[in-house]
Amino acid sequence: MTQQTGPILLATDLSARGDRALDRALQLTKELNTKLIVLHVMESHATPARLTTPVWRRLSTDHKALAERELAEDLAAADVPSEVVVVSGDPLARIMETADSFGCSLIVTGIARDETLGRLLLGTTVEKLARQARQPVLVVKTRPRKPYRDVLVATDFSPGSRQALRAALQLVPNANLTLFHAYDVPFQGKSVPDDAITRSFYKGAEQSAQEFTADTPELAGKTPHIVLEAGQPETVLSEYSFNHRSDLVVTGTHGRTGILRTAIGSVAERLLESLPSDVLIVRLTEKE
Repeated sequence: MTQQTGPILLATDLSARGDRALDRALQLTKELNTKLIVLHVMESHATPARLTTPVWRRLSTDHKALAERELAEDLAAADVPSEVVVVSGDPLARIMETADSFGCSLIVTGIARDETLGRLLLGTTVEKLARQARQPVLVVKTRPRKPYRDVLVATDFSPGSRQALRAALQLVPNANLTLFHAYDVPFQGKSVPDDAITRSFYKGAEQSAQEFTADTPELAGKTPHIVLEAGQPETVLSEYSFNHRSDLVVTGTHGRTGILRTAIGSVAERLLESLPSDVLIVRLTEKE
């Protein structure tokens, strides 16, 4: 069994939808033989809208004690080493502080639903986490019926892509791995390029894929499936993930730019909203 380098941090708002993230965090904690830190941040500067405020918060002013009790009950039968942390303050700052102080190697979070509009909202905290957190951020969208087994790694064969691949191999070392690359063919959409031009761009992507896998020693003994598709990344990646029922999509970010962009050159928020699966976002760090 692979040992995580540090505990897993679950950041939860205690909403019903957050149960999916809790269940996935528990499953990963068991698989990786590590510890789970469960964090709830109470925002002291604002009162949540009544529709989205949990009943237990509307009925009592002692939110901290009730949150601790709620989380303790959720973890009582989990049979994993765990610790509950309930603090006040800015969610983003508290999540990153807690992850660093416990030496966490992964942050797990869910997504909120706008009850009035009936659509999924990622929330600024999740987006900022992906930009700023040192740890990979796992955004849980689906009900965790089984461990991750079919993992799709989006790549442009860059250093950020390699870090994303390494994070995937650490998190789910026994999963079936697919490397997905979306490449652009000039003039597509304005006029149809001839077959020779299309083939040349495919061959170039194929060569890059071979060099990328050869230069990634963590893939030794593994043979990932490689998919090369022409088109816009967020479109073809979402379609492939949906059609092949991927459990998890992994993507890197250009961490140095300060703008949340995936390593395949597409806005990550759009990917998060369009992908049907859970998403692991791995920020590019200076060590690559």
